Amino acid sequence: MSEELANKIRLNEARRESARNVLSRADANRSKKSLYGEKKESEEAKKQMPPFAGMKNPVAIAKKAKDMATAPLEFQPTDIAIYGAAFSLAGLKDLLDLAGLGSLPAIGTVVTFCFSIAIGLLLMFDGVSMSQARVARRMTRRYLTLIAGTMIEGFLFGLNFFPFELATVALIYWMSLVDRKREQRIE
Repeated sequence: MSEELANKIRLNEARRESARNVLSRADANRSKKSLYGEKKESEEAKKQMPPFAGMKNPVAIAKKAKDMATAPLEFQPTDIAIYGAAFSLAGLKDLLDLAGLGSLPAIGTVVTFCFSIAIGLLLMFDGVSMSQARVARRMTRRYLTLIAGTMIEGFLFGLNFFPFELATVALIYWMSLVDRKREQRIE
């Protein structure tokens, strides 16, 4: 009985070794990075890096800076409706702050949240035609910027007389233009 069990164990070990050999031969034909998805992950990680992080080549730095400086050339006609309405809401909010409504702690915070929600709903219409992953990343960045601007406007009552809402919308619009420029360069 033990000899039969030993034979079964040897047979299973031989099968496992054969399967390992087949897999290692298959792996030898392809690089490890492409086989296990590391290549795609590293490409995605490079896209998500901050603008000038790890750059040592002056030509690459100049090219990236040129993209950021020439971003306004990526203006699209749909921007008039989307960002025009967002700038109008932000301007109205900042005018209400100057009129004294924003200086009241509870009312000013509620007004800030209402205007920020309206601006956030408008920003959902920008970038609808792109792939879902890109839209998700861009929208997350835009909304985090909007939330940061809302927190400054809503909770720092000495600073809410400055046009932070307009600056926030301008920053979001600039990020949108830079993203379009980068996408055009990649394609």
